Amino acid sequence: MSFLNFIKTERGKKVGVATIFAGVSAMFCFMAYEFMRSSSESVFLSFFPASSKVYALTLTPVFLFLIIYFYGFLLSKFGSKKTMLIYFAFVFISIISLYFLTLKKIAWAGFGLLIFKEGYIVVLSEIYWSYINSILKQDEARILNGPMAGLGALGSLIGGYFVSSFAVRLTTKSLILYSSFLLFPSLLFLYYAYNISGEPKPADDEKGGKKGHLHLSIFVENKTVMLLAVVVFIAQIVSTLGDINFTYYVQQYISDVDLRTAYLGGFWQKVNIISFTMQFLITPIVLRKFKVKYVLVLIPLLHIMTSLYSFIHPSLFSASLVLMIFKSMDYSIYRASKEIIYIPFSYDTRYRAKQFVDAFTYRFSKGFTSLILSLMNILSYNFIPLTIPLIAAFSGLWSYMASRFKIEE
Repeated sequence: MSFLNFIKTERGKKVGVATIFAGVSAMFCFMAYEFMRSSSESVFLSFFPASSKVYALTLTPVFLFLIIYFYGFLLSKFGSKKTMLIYFAFVFISIISLYFLTLKKIAWAGFGLLIFKEGYIVVLSEIYWSYINSILKQDEARILNGPMAGLGALGSLIGGYFVSSFAVRLTTKSLILYSSFLLFPSLLFLYYAYNISGEPKPADDEKGGKKGHLHLSIFVENKTVMLLAVVVFIAQIVSTLGDINFTYYVQQYISDVDLRTAYLGGFWQKVNIISFTMQFLITPIVLRKFKVKYVLVLIPLLHIMTSLYSFIHPSLFSASLVLMIFKSMDYSIYRASKEIIYIPFSYDTRYRAKQFVDAFTYRFSKGFTSLILSLMNILSYNFIPLTIPLIAAFSGLWSYMASRFKIEE
């Protein structure tokens, strides 16, 4: 069934329209994140060298664990809808506070801004997908996951264009403030989506967080969820290595803060053009024609190819290519495919374990990798030449682990 035909059905008028509203909400959310992503990176680099980024990434999992536990506590007390409202308020207040601190040129505020940027968005992203995975069936997700993620990519595309075009004129720090304003339409559309579809409810044995605010026993009970966590961990090692390598070349080639922000905005704009195009034109076809397992196995093989090119031709262009292809796939086909795995599972798996897998493990992997690189940094060991070969090696391991998925489709 096509997207348009599904929307015409009775169920499509409910969950299909709710998914569209959630997608529009994600569009504003990720537009705001583009303002935060490029500006926070550039502000950080105005206070610290690129090599110090690994210290911030090492501390990110600590911050993330705290907010995930806070999220789980709220979920137990108030349910998913009110928890979503409270979390949006928390993000808004935090961004405003960090904005005023950076105006005073406080170095630790720039450090904290990078940590907050790394942490808040993954929890917020999983709030969207927990909701979508709770209202859609697997066959519906194959139709709607692409457009849903595509609307988020559209927001990133618009945000990236705005940053690359106006960062110099508006200044980097003002973009932080504008990102907080965009949270309001994002919250409004997601609230309407909940009203249309109804709030997902847990089973009686999971109500009120009876099995824990995090319900970590799921990882023992469900081997697929544990394997998902392993795959996410390995994938984010690849991401972190690509990110550090890219940051190094950006600092080497571009020294001016605002020009650097504009370049980063342009880079993420290109990433979002690719992912946006793939979401609407390629992802729905891929998900209808191929099994999810095959898609998840083949994606890391593409990263091996880009890393080999960068190894042979080291430059800002090749470093950007490695990260660009990774992020484009991560935001499109990879994400849309991986989310289908969660749909048959319980409420706690979709809302609690998912936060731990796709938010905490996502950033813990970055933090763990950054810790190792931090130790090398302290010992004055130049780890930059190792990043590309390690990307190829871990991509191979990632593909192997994905081949072990047992998914009923």
